[in-house]
Amino acid sequence: MSRLPIRREVRVAPDLKAMVFQDVDVNLFDLHVAHHSAGLGVIQGRTFRGCRIQGPAIMLVSAGVHFEDCNFGDPDGDMRNLVLRPAGARALGTIPFRDTLFDGCEFYNVGFTGAESVLNDLLSVTGHVGQ
Repeated sequence: MSRLPIRREVRVAPDLKAMVFQDVDVNLFDLHVAHHSAGLGVIQGRTFRGCRIQGPAIMLVSAGVHFEDCNFGDPDGDMRNLVLRPAGARALGTIPFRDTLFDGCEFYNVGFTGAESVLNDLLSVTGHVGQ
């Protein structure tokens, strides 16, 4: 059964270093700062269920990141508006994720980048886009 759309009141995640986030709102920049201050460069091994993921931010999607039944935000009718391709070998200024599950999440003001295969997968998304 789908968790979308999320209709609960705002509930800010109380612990940004948690391994599992459920039914909370997470600001990606705050999450990045919490991990970076703990000496962690990549956000990995996390699970987000029924969460609102908020930007503005660009998420660097790498190995082991899975999206199940997610609303990626309002692409103004075109998923290509949410996908950014780096012009060089690196995507500086992004928030990197690895080995992370997003299940029934909604993304707000978040762009996505990563390897070409990841970008192609995102571009093939047709459900739960911009509800």
